[in-house]
Amino acid sequence: MDALPDLISRYGALAWRRRWWGVAAAWVLCIVGWVGVATLPNQYEASARVYIDADAVLTPLLRGIAADSSMSDQIDLLQHMLLSRPNLEKIIAKTDLQLDTRTATDLEQMVNRLGNTIKVNAQTRNIFSIAFRNPDRQLAYDVVQAVLASYIENRAGDNRDDMEKASAFLDEQIASYEKQLTAAERARAEFRRQYVDVLPGDGGVNRLEQAKAEVTTLGGQLIDAKSHGALLARQLATTAPTVMTEAASTGGAEPRGELRAAEAHLRELQQVYTDAYPEVMTQKRTVEKLRRSDGGGAAPSFGGRSISNPVFEQLTLKTVENQALIESLKRQLEDATAERNRLQTIAQNVPGLEAKYVDLNRDYDVLRKNYDELLARREGMRIATAAQVRASNVKMVIIDPPLVPQRPVAPARVLLSIGVLLAGLAAGVGVVAAMLTLDQSFHNIIDLRAMGRPVIGAISLAALPPTLAMRLRHAAVFGSAIGLLVVVLGGVLLHYTQRI
Repeated sequence: MDALPDLISRYGALAWRRRWWGVAAAWVLCIVGWVGVATLPNQYEASARVYIDADAVLTPLLRGIAADSSMSDQIDLLQHMLLSRPNLEKIIAKTDLQLDTRTATDLEQMVNRLGNTIKVNAQTRNIFSIAFRNPDRQLAYDVVQAVLASYIENRAGDNRDDMEKASAFLDEQIASYEKQLTAAERARAEFRRQYVDVLPGDGGVNRLEQAKAEVTTLGGQLIDAKSHGALLARQLATTAPTVMTEAASTGGAEPRGELRAAEAHLRELQQVYTDAYPEVMTQKRTVEKLRRSDGGGAAPSFGGRSISNPVFEQLTLKTVENQALIESLKRQLEDATAERNRLQTIAQNVPGLEAKYVDLNRDYDVLRKNYDELLARREGMRIATAAQVRASNVKMVIIDPPLVPQRPVAPARVLLSIGVLLAGLAAGVGVVAAMLTLDQSFHNIIDLRAMGRPVIGAISLAALPPTLAMRLRHAAVFGSAIGLLVVVLGGVLLHYTQRI
């Protein structure tokens, strides 16, 4: 426990002995620092504010018709374009910065330095500030003014160049597609002319399929007609050509025989056909007629006679009509079969005919789709070009023109001066601490014996101990040296504040 106070006392005494080295280091550093701060060049900042927004009327009207870009794209374009190398070179050429660029290396360094010192900051979503610092107040103003002018010029010129290049490209592509489309149309028309009989029509079914369907239909109709003819032949064989009438009869046996024959024929027809079939309907009317004549009675007859059977006559007539129908169906079936065989021969001679036609149509449809899309894009480009001439899609308004305050914005000499004083005091303390670390002297006999050597004794310095007045005087001188630094700092700060 006794070693700590002794250690503190020892280092305190050593530090007090070397206090003037610390004071000297603090003074030297403060003087050098304050002179350095005073010689720093003033920095003047020129700034401007601009407002950028999409046109509130034109852009919604052209959406989906003309080519446009989003607001974020335009804002990103602004920030990248302002600090692009070509734009920075134009700014250097328009200002006095070109006087410092005698070689290509100087120009490269100037472009890099200018790109790092021009600041583009977004204050809000649509308001941007452009700032530049330079020791030359007029040069700072000229650089910001050149930045704004370069953006306006480049934006208008680039938009016009882009429109012209895009329009020329579209015209070239449309002309190329017109040639390809014309050739595709000719090849498609020639192919269809050669194989029109076996190619699908507007309904998607080709004539070969239609011929096959027609052959099948006619064959079925012919089978039905032959079946009907056979039925008529059986009925005709069982029907008498004539019937006999009896004398003094009021509806005797002969009319009833005709009625029974007609009803039997009706039942046979109903077994084959429906009630809506024309022959069935005709036979029903015949049966009803016979029933009415039988029910109403007949005039008295005094002698029998032979008359033609109306049912037999009807069956004979139907048989003739059915035979004519069979012959007509045979002729139609032969013609349809011949047409089907002809179309099948054509189709077999050209394998993959429909596939080739589908390929031609697909190529034509692709060319047509691309051609129509290019036409729509060209029309949109024309509308966009007209809109570009009459109104801008992106509105740029200069809120605050370039302005340079009369007072410099940098360096902050007040803060730097205070920082120099603190650094000087820290340097003084550091010098004293370093000297204490490097000190190899012995403070008392205990330190000497700590070396492991025998110590016979110690001789004290025969001097009068310092009085209290002497100690106060030394402390006052040391405090005055430190306080003078603070006084000098106050004068420096007063000087700077008066200038501000």
